[in-house]
Amino acid sequence: MYFRLKKFELSNVRALQLFQLIRYGSLFLIGILFSKSDFGQTNIGQYETFTLLAGAFTFFWINGFLKVMMPLSAGKSEDEQKVLIFNSALLIMFFSVLAAILSFSLSTPFSSILLNGNQMPMPLVLSGYILFNSPSLIIEYIYLINNKPKKTVAYGTIVFGLQIVTVGLPPFLGYGLNVVLLALLAISVLKFIWMIIVLLQYAKIKIDRTIISEYLSTGTPLVISTLLGSSASYIDGFIVTSKFSPDELAIFKYGAKELPLALLLANSLNMAMLPRLAVKNMSKALVEFRSEVYRLHWTLIPLTIVLIFSSHWLFPIIFNPKFQESASIFNITLMLVISRLLFPQTLLTAQKETRIQVWASLFEIIINVSTSIWLSSKIGITGIAYGTFIAYLFEKLFLMVACKKKLKIGPAEYLPLKTYFISTLLLAATFIFVEFVIMK
Repeated sequence: MYFRLKKFELSNVRALQLFQLIRYGSLFLIGILFSKSDFGQTNIGQYETFTLLAGAFTFFWINGFLKVMMPLSAGKSEDEQKVLIFNSALLIMFFSVLAAILSFSLSTPFSSILLNGNQMPMPLVLSGYILFNSPSLIIEYIYLINNKPKKTVAYGTIVFGLQIVTVGLPPFLGYGLNVVLLALLAISVLKFIWMIIVLLQYAKIKIDRTIISEYLSTGTPLVISTLLGSSASYIDGFIVTSKFSPDELAIFKYGAKELPLALLLANSLNMAMLPRLAVKNMSKALVEFRSEVYRLHWTLIPLTIVLIFSSHWLFPIIFNPKFQESASIFNITLMLVISRLLFPQTLLTAQKETRIQVWASLFEIIINVSTSIWLSSKIGITGIAYGTFIAYLFEKLFLMVACKKKLKIGPAEYLPLKTYFISTLLLAATFIFVEFVIMK
């Protein structure tokens, strides 16, 4: 696969997007394999609880520090980048150890408070998974900094291909949840070893207190912002686990997947554009950014419309009839593409305007929790998905106003506004027609 890719010219943006697609595709395929085997809905719910807990202890500080890594690498010499990469990895490994210890220590209170009395699946394995998997998430960004797009794709193909085999197939061989979770741990160890090899190639062992200090000062607001603003899937998951059964968690998690391309491609574009926008004169980078957003727009909106029309028919076929209810949750989650195609956070992060994002995230999490709990009490589990949609859209609109005030950059400079408004109205009309007319 790697040698075949040498024939193609891959940009860093495309490579990172392709990597995220491979990652998501592997997770989606594993979900299908689980549903088609005798694994059972309860075991699926327990597996989703395991991954939910692993993410809850790590997602905010990993994403926050990785976002800082890209702007900090801009304009540095090769030697300076190597020192930056080492200190970035060192910082992430330190927090991985803390998160692993914390997850094991809090297994009992988490079970009683957030899991509706259900036991946390294999607490020791969960800690090991956090310890080894979290640092390895830096690998694709090391390749990105060093302009190695083919290696990014090769790494994703190998690792996630192995994950499909080792995690997705055991239920077909009669193995239960424990074997599946141990297989997931084994893959995380493999990724950790890969990270060590990559660090030996692209990092320089030198502790730099200045870099670490800049990391912490610039990254802390982003960590807090990510904790507050990007925690929707974890908040939603814990609302479900605290109010509903593991079987219903499986139904919710299989539906709450967003448009597969939207989150992955939008996040990849966001990360890849950060170094280019981290300059004083952004005029040329803004033209490129707007062009990329326009291209992304015409990839995501038509596909979203097709999926909304077909989801109620596809879900029982792709998974099984027990997941029919997941289709409505899926359609609501698909509507998040409306907010995903707004990118004020990219400009604010690139220009190190991170504190305003903390306030935006704080408002977003308040809206998310309050509307999700209230709507779930009124209309059931789908209300949680509606609450997330409302909160995400508010946050992006808030940041667009902040971007205009702080950076003097209006939406028209980085978004194709006319196209966005027309297609958004068409998308909303499609959703209303399917959910409130056809499925009424």
